[in-house]
Amino acid sequence: PARWGPRSRRCPRSTFPAGWYSPIRGDGLQPAFQRQISADHQPTWTITGDNETCGIEGFQVSAKLHRTTITMHSPKSGALLLDLLVALCKARGYVYAVETAGQTVYNFGPLGAELRRNLQAEWWHSVVTTQENVFGVENFIYQNSAALDLHKTGGEEGKEGTQINPHLPPSLKHGILSHYHSTLQLLNNKLPFGLAEVGRCFPGSLASSEENRFLYGASEMTAMSTLFFIPPKKSSAWFDMLQRQRMQWWRKFASSPSSFSVVDTSDTDVAHPTVNIQFAFPWGVNTVEKITLRDESEMLALEKRTGLSCQGKDGRRTVVPHLLETETHLEWACLAYLLDGFTQVTRAETRSREVLRNVLRLHCRLAPYKVAVLPGRRTESQLREITDYIARDLRTAGIPCWYSADPQHSNEQQYIWYDAMGVPFSVAVNEGTVKTGITLVRNRDTTVREQVHITQLQHMLHKYMQAY
Repeated sequence: PARWGPRSRRCPRSTFPAGWYSPIRGDGLQPAFQRQISADHQPTWTITGDNETCGIEGFQVSAKLHRTTITMHSPKSGALLLDLLVALCKARGYVYAVETAGQTVYNFGPLGAELRRNLQAEWWHSVVTTQENVFGVENFIYQNSAALDLHKTGGEEGKEGTQINPHLPPSLKHGILSHYHSTLQLLNNKLPFGLAEVGRCFPGSLASSEENRFLYGASEMTAMSTLFFIPPKKSSAWFDMLQRQRMQWWRKFASSPSSFSVVDTSDTDVAHPTVNIQFAFPWGVNTVEKITLRDESEMLALEKRTGLSCQGKDGRRTVVPHLLETETHLEWACLAYLLDGFTQVTRAETRSREVLRNVLRLHCRLAPYKVAVLPGRRTESQLREITDYIARDLRTAGIPCWYSADPQHSNEQQYIWYDAMGVPFSVAVNEGTVKTGITLVRNRDTTVREQVHITQLQHMLHKYMQAY
């Protein structure tokens, strides 16, 4: 049995003894947690203590702790894990399969659509917004091999005598490449620079997989691609730097960062130096992002097709750039993080009773809704006005909030429901809230409940989310 540790007093996180875990990221006072490994190698978190006064960055909150043992584990079988996740995604409105025209397509529900938007926003922020001389472009979805020629003289030459056969492109590379000359002129012919695009594509080779791989084998996907145009002498250094940056991005949002790995495929039959970022899926390790370094041959071919010089300035020299390409798919990223966050928790509520439930531990930045507001059953009109105000105030502050004004279940049942939805925080009120203004904030990952005044709620949640 897990031994009970001492209650935490006002001590910084760094002074916790070895083997103890602080559930709140950031400075301040933490309730006491202890992590142990059981005989079957399953991690067990023991939460201990009673009403403790804790401080976090200027806040005074009272954490209500309950003596509870939580064992987190995943199903032994990879196929079972995938089946459980598919059922959870369908039940909670993330994604579900639809048979149409003899093939399977995947529709994203309310939570799945928000997860996609959050992932795409984080990717765009990482590769475009925070980078120097990286620009976003968009292309019409119907493209063919003559698409590059349409950019030669504003499209006039392409319109004459060119019959376009619309189709979904297998990748976004050629569409992005067509913006090279116009962007080079904007930058006064200076290298290096990059172009990024998010768009639909049809990677046909993946659709023929006989094994059920859920979103990984979708026939139509949303690609997220970048092309960097690098001077030849700097291309190797950029190749190494980009590998580190992309690996850090994937691991940043993972509950188990070790599930992501980098594999160099340059020694195989690949024509160009290529590195794959891979994830440990239930059926085995598969690629979630590909990074390829290409020489100037594609730029010379573009120069031949368009009749325009592809040379750019590298200091005082004029060079034809090398091409550094990254490509991932939004569906791959969604599936990887859903699998990474899916956990089955056995919670020992009493000595004779254990409850097995599903928890989706999505990163706070990726979670479709950050907070759930619980009004409780048969709530008085004054409390209902308070919960209405909290939900409205959080939404106004830009915190996505899930609020059901007429719940049919108790708070404990709603906690279980929202844990499976992947909501990181839940806010509950009680009769004392009317007099004191104190709400109860519960953390999904630790199940710790903290008493926070309603005036500090918004600011405190912002602090938590920024700490992730």
